[in-house]
Amino acid sequence: MSIIKQWNIKLTVNCSNKIDPNETYYLVSNHQGTFDPVFLIAASPISHTFISKEENLKIPVIGKWGRKIEFITFNRSGFEDNVQMLRQSMRYLKDKKSLLVFPEGTRSRSNQMLEFKPGAVLPAYGSKVKILPVTLSHSYRMDQLKGKVKEICVTYHDPLDYEDYKSLSYQECSDKIKAIIASVQ
Repeated sequence: MSIIKQWNIKLTVNCSNKIDPNETYYLVSNHQGTFDPVFLIAASPISHTFISKEENLKIPVIGKWGRKIEFITFNRSGFEDNVQMLRQSMRYLKDKKSLLVFPEGTRSRSNQMLEFKPGAVLPAYGSKVKILPVTLSHSYRMDQLKGKVKEICVTYHDPLDYEDYKSLSYQECSDKIKAIIASVQ
């Protein structure tokens, strides 16, 4: 949280009262800018780690931080590596540890979301945990305005129980989550 204060950012957090800190969640968030993980960790009502592309660990500050909070990493170009990441994610969730994914796969750099990759919801299906949709608003401005943005909003929506999504296809589930996230943009 000290980096948020150092940057003089007002971080507004809207949080569903249906979030149980003792529950395990698969958090699904839009991805606007470079510093989204920082804002999400600072705002989160629950502890979690992230699924991240492998190259993020090569960035000095992010790599050190990512290892500390146990990022689950993968190489985007390797099928076997993606399968390994999915297995590791499901194990992590089954061990009662919450996990966050950015299903767009990259930063949108705007308030418009990119397409969600339907496979991003596989760990939730495999571990039967609740899905927690998260909306980030205005974080892309940190990249565009070189830190001049003063307010960022994070909204934690009502969780989706496994019963709410188990009969949906991965695409339908991704579309449903995207609509929830977009409802606050």
